[in-house]
Amino acid sequence: MRSLLRVLLATTVVALAVAAPSGAILNGKPDTAHPYVGILVTVVDGERVPVCSGFLVSPTVFVTAAHCVDDLGGTLPAFVSFDQAFTESSPLRSGTAMPNPRFVAGSSSHEIAVVLLDAAVTDRGYAQLPSLGQLDSLNKRKGLQDRSLTIVGYGANNVVKGGFDFQLVRSFASSRLLNLTSSNAGGFNLQLSSNPGQGKGAICFGDSGGPVLLGSSDVAVGINSFVNNRHCAGNAFAFRLDTAEALGFLAPYL
Repeated sequence: MRSLLRVLLATTVVALAVAAPSGAILNGKPDTAHPYVGILVTVVDGERVPVCSGFLVSPTVFVTAAHCVDDLGGTLPAFVSFDQAFTESSPLRSGTAMPNPRFVAGSSSHEIAVVLLDAAVTDRGYAQLPSLGQLDSLNKRKGLQDRSLTIVGYGANNVVKGGFDFQLVRSFASSRLLNLTSSNAGGFNLQLSSNPGQGKGAICFGDSGGPVLLGSSDVAVGINSFVNNRHCAGNAFAFRLDTAEALGFLAPYL
């Protein structure tokens, strides 16, 4: 999934939209229940440019998708805001983007990275990390409730002619786990339902890096990664967090 940075730079739109109280995730609602979810921002030629979504797992560790950090190119600065409606006056917290050395640009493998914040954030709460293989055991049980998920992010509100409508409002929606063993990324991606027509939410451009939460809990089992078409319809994919690779990558920073 392309980040906001790529979309905005490609269309030369770098001025921030005034955030309105509408959903960002397609078919989503404004979110106040997950204050640990933030928006990754950089600065280009003095202008604030949104990049992706992400979430805290400790006072100084902000998790996001690897392609989001890759978009910074090792030279652009990394900032995070936790304002529910992001504007040009939103407070920014500085940090250092730590790329995943296993990630290869353009791929969907190894889709995890972090931003290490310069100052601890202690008033937002944190997403909980899953246990190793937690979804494998979950998948053995029957029932729709077992597969319910919550997706959170700051991405596009709508697909419009010539581009995307970005309100930059943290939003959430319900989704459903469809598949644990997608052929993408060697089976390490979660396949999610993204069908607003059936009352479900859909991740879209800019929701990359946001958490996929288990049911209505704060347990993050995935990282929003990509969609399979430009209209953010159909199925979406998230990088699994309950794997040895993902938990092992995070361990040195926690």
